[in-house]
This record gives sequence, structure tokens and C-alpha cells, in this order.
Amino acid sequence: MTTTLVRTIILYSVLLAAVRLMGKRQIGQLQAGEFVAALLISELAAIPMTDHDIPLSHGLIPLLTVTVCEVALAFCSQKSKKLRRLLDGQPIELVRDGKYITKNLEKARVTEDEIDAQIRLNGYADISQVKTVTLEQSGGMSVLPNDSAGGSK
Repeated sequence: MTTTLVRTIILYSVLLAAVRLMGKRQIGQLQAGEFVAALLISELAAIPMTDHDIPLSHGLIPLLTVTVCEVALAFCSQKSKKLRRLLDGQPIELVRDGKYITKNLEKARVTEDEIDAQIRLNGYADISQVKTVTLEQSGGMSVLPNDSAGGSK
């Protein structure tokens, strides 16, 4: 019992430091690499936390390795636009001049209903008031109004 408690505290401390090193992004804004790192880190920490037959170092070394890889990749992608586009993708325009761009909806696997909901969340009654809707790399949607819809919001 005491061993599990101590191991949990050690792994929690290392995980907390790892997450702080990786940045202050909100969960909904995680890029694909950050999400994968978060999943790996949780798995790597869980096993040595409860299995006393596995040395603590067998959890800490992979955990720290994933953290260093994520921090290094974030640093490199900050410096390289090509790497950033490869890892994060590019924004996809889903609506242009109040009309759905069907091929981009299919590519992004987004429905018209999801776009309509986002338009309403941004204070517009319907797609005719919107110039563009863009699916950003973070997974959020940016909604820009038509010039004539500016006062309707």
C-alpha cells in the first residue's frame, strides 16, 4: 500500500512536470502529436503505478522520453513552417460566400448541421449571413460574417 502511494506521488510529480513542459494548451486545443503524447504518458504512468513487479524506472524512462520527444518536436515545428504544416495540417475553408464547399466538408468529415450550429453559436441566423467558415488546425471553426451581416450579430 505504501509502495503504491509513493510510486503514485513520484509518477504524478513527473507527469505534472511533463505537462507543464509541453505547454499550457487547453485539452480541446491539443494538436494530434500532443494528444498522442498525452495518451502515451497516461498509459506509461499507469502500469508502474500499480504493478510492483515493474521497476519504477521502467515507467519513468519512457515517460520522460515521450516528454522530451514532444517538447523537441514542438520546438522544431515552431522553427519550421514545413514541419508545422506536416504535423498540424492546414485550415480548411468549409463555407465561402454563404455556400458550403462540399468537397472540403467530405475531406474534413464535417456535416452541414455542425457548421449551422457553429454559425448560430457565433450569433448568426443562417449561412447567408456568413462569408466564410474555416476549420482551424485546433479543430475549432472560425466564422466570418458577410459585410452586410456585421450589424446583425
